[in-house]
Amino acid sequence: MRAPEATDRLHWDINGEMSSAKKSAFHAAVFLASFLILFSRRPDTILNAQFYAEDGARWYADAYHLGWRCLLIPETGYLQTVSRLIGLFALLFPFAVAPLVMNLCALIVQILPVNLFLSSRFSAVPFPMRLIGSLLYLALPNSIEIHANTTNIQWHLALLACLVLLAKPAQSRIWALLDLSALVLVTIDSPLGIMLVPIAAALWWMRKDRWSKWCFAALIPGTFLQMLIVLFSQSHARVPGQNGATLARLTGILGGQIVLSSLLGVRTFAQLFLFSDRRLLFFVEATAMIAGLTLILYGFRSAPAGVKLFVVFAAGVLTLALSNPIAGSDPNFPQWQYLQIPGRSSRYYFFPILAFYASLLSLVSAGASAAAKGMRYVALALLMLLPVGIYRDWRYPRFANLHFQSFATDFERAKPGNTITIPINPAGWEMQLVKH
Repeated sequence: MRAPEATDRLHWDINGEMSSAKKSAFHAAVFLASFLILFSRRPDTILNAQFYAEDGARWYADAYHLGWRCLLIPETGYLQTVSRLIGLFALLFPFAVAPLVMNLCALIVQILPVNLFLSSRFSAVPFPMRLIGSLLYLALPNSIEIHANTTNIQWHLALLACLVLLAKPAQSRIWALLDLSALVLVTIDSPLGIMLVPIAAALWWMRKDRWSKWCFAALIPGTFLQMLIVLFSQSHARVPGQNGATLARLTGILGGQIVLSSLLGVRTFAQLFLFSDRRLLFFVEATAMIAGLTLILYGFRSAPAGVKLFVVFAAGVLTLALSNPIAGSDPNFPQWQYLQIPGRSSRYYFFPILAFYASLLSLVSAGASAAAKGMRYVALALLMLLPVGIYRDWRYPRFANLHFQSFATDFERAKPGNTITIPINPAGWEMQLVKH
């Protein structure tokens, strides 16, 4: 007969194992559901996988020709290490499935923020609110440019890293190591890691715990290296061009690309952009900008610290992006004018849109003062517009079918030394491989 304490210990162990198994099953289900949602938005990502832009022309081609040396090469003025690592990883598979491997890697990183946000590490946020936020993230309007491609993986990786900072500390050494790895990787994959340093410093100052200190320390070496690359990388610097910054263009960016497109969808904004009188368009954009900024600033006062820091991070990212954007290839055409075009360079609006959603959700759950109630109703009314934008922007346009598989067959049959040129999306891009 077992002693009572032994029986209690056995009961605890069994319950612990069941709890762990349930958590694993829950997160597996979350990952699968997220994958299916993203798959439904553009099925050809999986069913007809093709290289996209730098995925083929830079990451895979450089990995194929240079091997590990490609990790030392900046692109558009900074290191993009994770994208290059994925290109190297794709070399382990037959060339015909390389685009699929890279797309799957991008989707995994795109989904991971959902699993983290729905974990117990964000238990301070009510689960229904986290679930709504996760669904909005997966159904995000005006986000085609960053969907399921390695070239723009930095944006989802930065979101994951930001959530790592905001989350409760990891409960095991393995997860702590993974958290710190994500922070290190984001710093050597884009300048977005630079914007996380003040967030990490603020959290360390507020929490005064050892974990926050480690998170801050993990960001420093890569950030320092990335800043050196940005400052001194002349041969791979960003394309020169005039920003053309004006208040009118800023109004179009904030009011049209961020507020209107996030609520009604970029397709709706595109119709307004194309068929409206310029004065009417500016009025609508200005109204949307003022309303959006008012809600964000009002909600900022009473928002939880995590929401405040996320809004600050998003504002910093947008400021960094607008200071030196690459939205078009014509150096004589102002970049900010490019940025006003619906659907153009939507990567720059990813974090501002998420911050706008976070502000609206925070206002909906705010206190009960008369003023707060009024703003809550306004925020709730705007949130009720979201199904319009989600519905209109749900299906991303398919990539042009450039018959990659036939080129892959030609490449496999080519003799060593032969150069194979493969057209890739978007139009005008191509990749060249010299067969080994």
